[in-house]
Amino acid sequence: MTDEIPPSKKKIVKATKLVATFRNKLVAGVLVAIPLVVTIWVLNLAYRFIKGISDPFLRQVVIVEADRAHGIALKTLADTPAVGFIVTVLLLLLLGVMATNVLGKKVLGTFEALLLKVPFVATVYLAVKQVIDSINAYGNLATFKRVVYIDYPSTGAKLIGFSTGVFYDDVLGEEMTSVILPTSPNPMTGFLIIVPSRSIIVSSMTMEQATKLIVSAGLIVPRSAAAPRMRERDIPQEIGV
Repeated sequence: MTDEIPPSKKKIVKATKLVATFRNKLVAGVLVAIPLVVTIWVLNLAYRFIKGISDPFLRQVVIVEADRAHGIALKTLADTPAVGFIVTVLLLLLLGVMATNVLGKKVLGTFEALLLKVPFVATVYLAVKQVIDSINAYGNLATFKRVVYIDYPSTGAKLIGFSTGVFYDDVLGEEMTSVILPTSPNPMTGFLIIVPSRSIIVSSMTMEQATKLIVSAGLIVPRSAAAPRMRERDIPQEIGV
């Protein structure tokens, strides 16, 4: 005859499950909110910075408006809704045109050279620019050729990487492949290795699947490569249990 669980213990188990469910949902919500909050914060910071530059010029433009209560009211463009946003978008478009234009690149290059001459400003600028360039490089999947595996730290254990180029080394007398090995979960850092092409294994994963796998620390795996879950009876039990 099986022992029945007392009602008090059932309530404790039910409350524990409820707390665990609440905690999991809360953590999931936080993980979803973090990138949104950071994105909004960065955009708001950029908007306020550019708006702060344009406001002194916009305040020089006076607009005459008719007010029924007070007659005539004087306002500036800086006080007009949406003007700051439009000016911000136009300035960003102007920077984008300059960055993709030969003459604009020269102007930006000259301005960048002036920034690099200022000690503290140069350090901050180079650090931020390096991060942005790294994000842009990883965002452009065309930069990489294919996803590959390398045996490390022992035979059978695979290290995932991105093949970026193939060349022939006259001294070694064989074809070599350059591979970027990103760290996880932050793929903005890593190191470059040159290995014989014969020693790499080409993966069936796409660039996007491999990137998700690295950033999620292995939590997001390709559907086609996901192994079926082991049933409880398939898991070996310890002797004596």
